[in-house]
Amino acid sequence: MKQDVLYQILTTAEDCQTVSDIAKKLFLSQPYVSQVLSKAEKKYNVVLLERRTLPIELTEAGRTLCDGLAKLHSDQMKIEQDLRRFTEEEQSYIKIGFSPIWASSESRKIIPVLQKQFETTRFELIKTFSINSAKRLIDNRMVDIYLGPLLRGENLKNFFLFQPRIFLIIPETSKLYQEGKRDVPFSQQLLMDLSKEKMVSLSDDSGFQKTVDHLLEDQNLSVNKSIKVNDYEVALQMAVGGLGWTATLEYMLPNLDPDLKYNQVELPHNLIQSDNGLTIHMDSNDRDKEVAQVMTRLMKDDLVARKLTKE
Repeated sequence: MKQDVLYQILTTAEDCQTVSDIAKKLFLSQPYVSQVLSKAEKKYNVVLLERRTLPIELTEAGRTLCDGLAKLHSDQMKIEQDLRRFTEEEQSYIKIGFSPIWASSESRKIIPVLQKQFETTRFELIKTFSINSAKRLIDNRMVDIYLGPLLRGENLKNFFLFQPRIFLIIPETSKLYQEGKRDVPFSQQLLMDLSKEKMVSLSDDSGFQKTVDHLLEDQNLSVNKSIKVNDYEVALQMAVGGLGWTATLEYMLPNLDPDLKYNQVELPHNLIQSDNGLTIHMDSNDRDKEVAQVMTRLMKDDLVARKLTKE
């Protein structure tokens, strides 16, 4: 039994309703997840997961083991990082974690430049689906660099890139939909009225969704999350399909069929913030820091170029 698989199962269980949900999030089969849990429980002679409740939850023994595995993994990754300078550089990878909103077109621009500048370095890209998993990956040194919403922590260093534009999407089925328009100006009254309607929300472990929720809470507004989904694209398509309003990022809008009927409302920057950029450990080695700095420069140059093209 691999400890990293068990650790992923235990940490993922915190955000899941059932064992099947754990399997889906980790792209594993449900029987395999159950088998890993059963073997671990037999090995340590404890119950790790309370399966009789809904949602499932870790037992105290499960949380203790999870914390212990996290420390073991973090220590192991730190040792491996410290030893990198004594090994052949071409034998190592730089692991870059990224959020689902990082477009494939951006990776096609950046990775070739990194390969050319760091000829003896290989790169491994790891897609993350929530702010919680991203934080665990960077804290436990399962990734060297994270690209997406900035992660906070006293041991972390941020490279700010930009604040993406955030839009509310109002489907044709909404009472607030305005016929014949695409862009609708924001107003406090619109936000208040919209909060009373059904919403297609991202899952609770989404950092972006937490940002949106905080906005609504700050305005003393409740929200009716009729559907939750852990995928930006699926949430957006469900919303424009008439299942409720949603909040999304500017990157997602080009994916929509232009013939669909919906309104988009840009939220003012002073109302909601979602800083994006790169995050690394403060004690990262020199090569990781240099790669992060090069990535930041490349992405800022690309942002400037795209802005000038639009103008």
